[in-house]
Amino acid sequence: MRIVRFAVILIIAVLILSGCGQNVSLLSQAKKQFKSGNYEAALASNAQSLKLKPDYQKAQELLPQVFQAAVKQRTRNVEKIEASGLDSRWDSLVVEYQALIDIYDTMADLPPMTHPKTKIPFEYEAADYRPQLEESKQNAAEYHYQQGIEWSLKADDPDVQKNAAKEFKAAMSYVPNYKDSAELYDQTRKKGIKRIAIIPFEDRTGVSKFGSLSDMLLDQVTRSLLSDPSATEFLEIINRTNVENVLREQQLAISGLVNEASTVQLGKLLGAHEILTGKILQVEVVPERTIHSVGEAEKTITVYQGKTAVEKDVYCQYTKYTKTASANVTASLTITDVTNGTIRVQDSFTGKYEFNDSWVRINGDERALSKDIHTLATKDEPMPPSDTQMVNEALGALSGQFASKLKSYVK
Repeated sequence: MRIVRFAVILIIAVLILSGCGQNVSLLSQAKKQFKSGNYEAALASNAQSLKLKPDYQKAQELLPQVFQAAVKQRTRNVEKIEASGLDSRWDSLVVEYQALIDIYDTMADLPPMTHPKTKIPFEYEAADYRPQLEESKQNAAEYHYQQGIEWSLKADDPDVQKNAAKEFKAAMSYVPNYKDSAELYDQTRKKGIKRIAIIPFEDRTGVSKFGSLSDMLLDQVTRSLLSDPSATEFLEIINRTNVENVLREQQLAISGLVNEASTVQLGKLLGAHEILTGKILQVEVVPERTIHSVGEAEKTITVYQGKTAVEKDVYCQYTKYTKTASANVTASLTITDVTNGTIRVQDSFTGKYEFNDSWVRINGDERALSKDIHTLATKDEPMPPSDTQMVNEALGALSGQFASKLKSYVK
């Protein structure tokens, strides 16, 4: 019974000490954040410290300084933004008023506090910035709505209509279903969609043992684009089958699409705004290679002879082996405007896969080894993936770079 009681007391003591330690750590963190001018983070840390221990005197004394600094910083920002008179100021004001609301919400969530020495309750002057936030959101929505109207009337060009759609979408981010923004967004988004025809990629490497890398790259890039709703918001990829049918009908070879006239001709036949072409330029496989280094380890350990503890020096020699292999795939992409044959995007990328693994073999007393070396000594000799697997991994990395470039372009 005494043992159980002692265990309970011990657990309670550990929890108390743990809470105190965390409490002190949070206050220390708040002080550092306050000193660096990160007032809101300091307020959050300070508040968390007081939630753990409301009568923590040092945290109570820091709180007014942090709180006032955070409010002062945000209200000054509001004054500067208001003074600018910019039509676009409402977006910034929404951010500032939301931050002020968060500051006061943090204060409202604090437990009741009384100074442990003076016994004076902690009080602060509350403020509610929700009306200002709501007004700023309404004004921000109206600003973006009007911007959307202006863009929509400029031209039927997809890029212009895309800008209009983004403005109507921004308006709804501040006030859901603001006026007829939803309807106008839908109209301008459809007009802002770019129809891009992706031509089967060329493989200029002359290497066939890894399969049809050009087809694999095209499929991976297309799949990545189509699976990302943010990428397809203003993008329509023309069906690959349609592209190949037109190529056959017009007796055009992929390698022939290097001049402006052929690219523009194909784009018009497909009803595309732009043509995307790609070329795999190089495939490089660096075969496996193993290097080694020899090391030594010594340690004094304690062993027992019967009941007597005796110190003993132990020694071990080891050889560390490191095996490497890699594969690189380099390709280029070009996006051409169908209306005038100008190149909108041109870039090249290299996808890489690198294999690097180590293991150790020992000669001597393993007790002399460090933990890391001992772990390596328990490993079997690693084997790198096959050349084909490494090339496929590099191709996957390459397709990710291709897709990222295209997504940033169409968004």
